[in-house]
Amino acid sequence: MKILLSNDDGYNSNGIIQLAKKLKEKHEVIIVAPDSNRSAYSHSLSVRKKIKVEKTYNEGVLTYIVYGTPCDCVKFYFLEIFKEFPVDLVVAGINKGHNLGTDILYSGTLSIAIESAVFKCKSIAFSCTNHNQEDFSEIVGVCDDIIDKFYDKLTPSYVLNVNIPEKIKHKEYKITPLGKQIYSDNYKKLSENEDYLTGEVLVHPENPSDCDVVLSKEGYVTITPILYDKTSFYHLNKLKETLKTSDGEEK
Repeated sequence: MKILLSNDDGYNSNGIIQLAKKLKEKHEVIIVAPDSNRSAYSHSLSVRKKIKVEKTYNEGVLTYIVYGTPCDCVKFYFLEIFKEFPVDLVVAGINKGHNLGTDILYSGTLSIAIESAVFKCKSIAFSCTNHNQEDFSEIVGVCDDIIDKFYDKLTPSYVLNVNIPEKIKHKEYKITPLGKQIYSDNYKKLSENEDYLTGEVLVHPENPSDCDVVLSKEGYVTITPILYDKTSFYHLNKLKETLKTSDGEEK
């Protein structure tokens, strides 16, 4: 299998390097990743801006360093590199820090997977719950196993969002819905014109016991299928009904 690796932590992050080493044992791997940390860039693109791209090798893996956002990396790959190196799967990560619940709205890691799905390629996003993780030896084994287990079931119509605890307490994987990640957000005043966002994760009482946020804290590897089509079809049909005239025709 041919695999594209990307991330939002930068091309030289331990997570992507150690995963590349693991996957190249049995797959062909290419890395296209940002020059530095681009966490929380979500699905942003460098529009009306120049981006610089450097070609190199990282631990023996062909690597393109993109001076831009995570989604710049994916778009550049599919538009400029895909014809030379067509991949079967895009893997985002391993991200340092969780991408659970509503945090996916800000995640560059998950946006890599979603952008790949837009280009009709199967994709998986991997995150570790520890923001300071250095040793990924156990985690890369989990990633490899999940790719083997789910690749044949995947389609480009959705992506997998996988969160792996720093300390895995259960071998069983959990297929979960998203929960809610709520923070004690506030801005710390650094100077007259500078503020810094801070906050800690809060326990959210509305989270169901089977959601990713709860089960991840219990030490499970959580796997959530995510749609890039955000249309609410239930409400779409409800809104259509409001446009119907008394004789059943739409205006």
